[in-house]
Amino acid sequence: MLLTAALTALTSAAVMAQTNVYSLNAVGYVNVTLLPGFNMIADQLQGTNNTIGVLINDATGQFDNFQVYKWTGTGFQLDTANSNIATNANNWEQNGTITLNPGEAAWVKNPNKTNVTITFVGTVPQGTLNVSLTGNGAFSMVSSIVPQAGDLASNLNMTNFNSGDTMYVFNPTNQQYQVFNYNVNTGNSGFMGNFTANTGDPQLQVGQGFWYKTATGAPLTTWSRTFSVNQ
Repeated sequence: MLLTAALTALTSAAVMAQTNVYSLNAVGYVNVTLLPGFNMIADQLQGTNNTIGVLINDATGQFDNFQVYKWTGTGFQLDTANSNIATNANNWEQNGTITLNPGEAAWVKNPNKTNVTITFVGTVPQGTLNVSLTGNGAFSMVSSIVPQAGDLASNLNMTNFNSGDTMYVFNPTNQQYQVFNYNVNTGNSGFMGNFTANTGDPQLQVGQGFWYKTATGAPLTTWSRTFSVNQ
């Protein structure tokens, strides 16, 4: 199995880079580009501290007026980078304590008119990995727990869909959602073919989060997979 956008091998002699994702065995970094406006992002590497005060440190003021919104299940946690009024070294107004762990996702609002790239550093999660999806018609803001791109089933190994589940993938280019509905009776070829939308099957990129809404009456489910970088 390939780590999408492939986590490329970093040796003492050379870096063989296909894209913006690099790795030394299971340790590496991912560059995530924030377009102007809202972006739903994920940090799919485990660092020593996965809070935004560390991941998007505003000590120099370079991220001033950036905002992060993280869904709690009932509302959003909000923090704003502001070197003019913050009272801590990372310059986040609420101390930068919002987490962005592998499997989680959050909105980041880029107030600039140009793209900004942030870099996440850490270890690729391995072993048995679980992401919880709230049941009974509730929304979960989640991501793949590993830095891998592709569709949910054939690439990212999610299999326990409920008929009536809905997936919302945000496009930062036009600031709009692509909406995908799961229907076991569509008869399309391929498991993910059961998701229907004008744009085809839902595809995710490394560092991208999404909304997942379970069908009404569906139980809380776990997106579980066993993963190794040697697969």
